[in-house]
Amino acid sequence: MSYPRAVRHLLPLLALLAACRVELGPPGARAVVTSDDEAPAGEVWIYTSMYQSVIDQVDPLIREALPGVEPQWYQAGSEKVAQRVEAEWDAGGSKACLLMTSDPFWYAAITRQDRLQPHFAPNVLQIDRGMVDPSGYWATARISLLVLGAHEDVSDAPTAIGQLGDPDYAGRVSIGDPLSSGTMFTLLSFLTEGKTDDASWSFVEELRGQGLVSAGGNSSVLTRLETREREIGVLLLENLLKAAEKDSPAKPIYPADGAIAVPGPIALTSDCPNPKAARAVYDFLLSDPGQQAMVDGNMYAGLPHLPPPKGAEPLDAIALRPWDTAFRERVAADKAAIKERFAELVSGAQ
Repeated sequence: MSYPRAVRHLLPLLALLAACRVELGPPGARAVVTSDDEAPAGEVWIYTSMYQSVIDQVDPLIREALPGVEPQWYQAGSEKVAQRVEAEWDAGGSKACLLMTSDPFWYAAITRQDRLQPHFAPNVLQIDRGMVDPSGYWATARISLLVLGAHEDVSDAPTAIGQLGDPDYAGRVSIGDPLSSGTMFTLLSFLTEGKTDDASWSFVEELRGQGLVSAGGNSSVLTRLETREREIGVLLLENLLKAAEKDSPAKPIYPADGAIAVPGPIALTSDCPNPKAARAVYDFLLSDPGQQAMVDGNMYAGLPHLPPPKGAEPLDAIALRPWDTAFRERVAADKAAIKERFAELVSGAQ
């Protein structure tokens, strides 16, 4: 490894510091020298969009693996998490140490704003390269899958997302609201190629003309499917899998034109008050036990060797729409404009 000149000048002192490590807190804060022998301890606030049922599984696992650490949770939709932490940053600082939401575009934006600090968990190299930040600012801790869903009594269910604009499905389709749901914003970004020109929005305009309902989140789409208020929709596979445990009439359809894998990043904030404990939690969540908890929560693990969720197809057997860095960066830069155009065209349509 090549070290900067300033670091090379300090190398003779490393022997004196072998038993110590410098922990960096919020910008401008004093560096805290802690012993490597000290176990991570104290509160670690995790701001997440994971469902409460998943948090209830993960929390005791963290406490068992890291006895001195006290995970604290703020749970809300991805957009609400982003709004809260950004408001706290604007007010002078946030207690959030780890961010775990389902809006990968947001992580690209806050990385550019120096709101994150890099961390390379021991297992991060096992994760697909397209689902980690190459500089270590975030890594995918869970993968959600956007698929088609239909009521089991629908005899002409679509087999591709691109079919939803057909006249046969007029008045029958719903999605969630991209203004409040990170996964639904990802769906919108793929439907429009992350652009704001008229040509890229032609399909969304078709859906609007066919009476598309866009409201609530994935749970709302599921409810509309089950009641046949809107018997066809696009929603997260995890919602459908959980509903299947209760014999729901809503059934998943893996779209032939590609399901959308939504990376659920984990990231360490630059002003985390307890970085040592936060890194330990981060590492645990990317370990096999932490990743298995994601699978048990009906999501795919970031680590590819773990099995798919119960009742789901293996990820490598599903047609997926590809991600690339240029797309992610373009959407991150134009997010406000994309949302504004959607609000004008579709939001609240009945």
